[in-house]
Amino acid sequence: MSKPIRSKKKTYIEFVVFVCVITFLVVALCLFPKGDDKKNLPAQTGNVSSKTVSQTGVYKTSVTDTHNSSKASKSESVKSKATAQSSETASKESEANTKTEQKTAETKPVKSYEKTNTEQSDITVSRSEPVDNFKKHMISGLTAEQRIVLNQILDGIENFETYISIKNNVLKREDTKTLFSLFVLVKIACIENSSVASTYSYIGNDEYISAFKFTYTKSKEKALNEKKKLEKRAESLIKKITPDMNEFEKVKYIHDEITKNCVYGELKSGSHDSAYGCLVKGKANCEGYAKAFLLLCNKAGIDCMIVTGTAVDNEGESASHMWNMVMVNGKWYHIDLTWDDPTLSPLDKSYIRYDFFNLTDSEILPTHTSEKNKFYKYPKANSVKCNYFVYNGYCGYDFKSACEAMERSVADAVKSGNKYASIKLNNNKTYASVKKKLFRSTNGETPIFEILKRVKKKTEADFSVKKISKIFMEQTNVITVGLK
Repeated sequence: MSKPIRSKKKTYIEFVVFVCVITFLVVALCLFPKGDDKKNLPAQTGNVSSKTVSQTGVYKTSVTDTHNSSKASKSESVKSKATAQSSETASKESEANTKTEQKTAETKPVKSYEKTNTEQSDITVSRSEPVDNFKKHMISGLTAEQRIVLNQILDGIENFETYISIKNNVLKREDTKTLFSLFVLVKIACIENSSVASTYSYIGNDEYISAFKFTYTKSKEKALNEKKKLEKRAESLIKKITPDMNEFEKVKYIHDEITKNCVYGELKSGSHDSAYGCLVKGKANCEGYAKAFLLLCNKAGIDCMIVTGTAVDNEGESASHMWNMVMVNGKWYHIDLTWDDPTLSPLDKSYIRYDFFNLTDSEILPTHTSEKNKFYKYPKANSVKCNYFVYNGYCGYDFKSACEAMERSVADAVKSGNKYASIKLNNNKTYASVKKKLFRSTNGETPIFEILKRVKKKTEADFSVKKISKIFMEQTNVITVGLK
């Protein structure tokens, strides 16, 4: 049977209708774009598909991260370090190894003070606006799918979710290195949230992890209230940074405010590992110090990052620790506020240390070792220009230059109302020699008191030229005198 012949008029009408329909669809698509992408982390998409996860017939294990620190005289802190242990039996939880750390004491001397101006690969950042240093550095090595997972975890924690589903087929349960590195980022990211318990578990099938289970040490309402207090405290500190301050002065201001107003220790609330514990409660461990410094640097527009690793105690044993790297005038430096926090007994808040203020890689290496993370690398720190002692001219390379440096340091101290003056010697040999000569009387004259007399004559400041206190830091080759 042959096909019927269609009239030309009818065909033309159908064609017009077809064109109109297509035109309408195109216009509709242009007028109604897709919804906004998630903005918590860059280049991330995807949502948690389910708020609850079935625990029946799935693989489960747990990871524990506990912290137990104590502080002895002249000791420094270390942060907790989690270790993961996987169970081979389905649907059973196994507790991970718990590693207890103790705040490390200051021991090993710093190597010879090198004069170097080696160029580094720096990251340009706006100095007039706040920066998000977590996004900038800590997730730079994540794949797109891993960023999705991290975003899902952080969103879940922010919302106090017990079960947090993650993107399927991303995290293999046997890849403990990836898991540990990821949770280092999670721990760092929770700068303002100290409510997450140190124990968590993950579930999934035999190959991949599909969800995490978290518990919280405080209610959502209490955590939000603490966050508001932290924000208020941080803003009050940042307001004191004036437009005429350069980057060195901004970093020094933040360093001083934290070390003056926080003491090393633990809080019953468990907030000592957070910026809240450091800035609001005034007590923190090394993690709290590092997070507080990062938070304030964020707000001040200073490029900064957290370093995780180990530190060496006076017996040569290492334990986990956390400190910072900061960029000043385009150069990277190590800075450890925990180890700069004075441990005088009785406590004297007017004494501020700068032994670990803007060090190079070679200077920090005798006591600190950074821990490799699968997802990000630390920049090189080779410049000494913005080291506290170099910047202010308080370095000594022989006895004569040491005396000149001490005179500058004392003069600056009395002008600013500070009763402590410090100098740094370039190596162990110079330190030992200067320490011996500076305080030894010869023919009725003691070099340190002669220096004080000259400063008093020039400044007309009111302080004793016959009595001082002395603080010797052999680990860092720093000599400090306390004015009376």
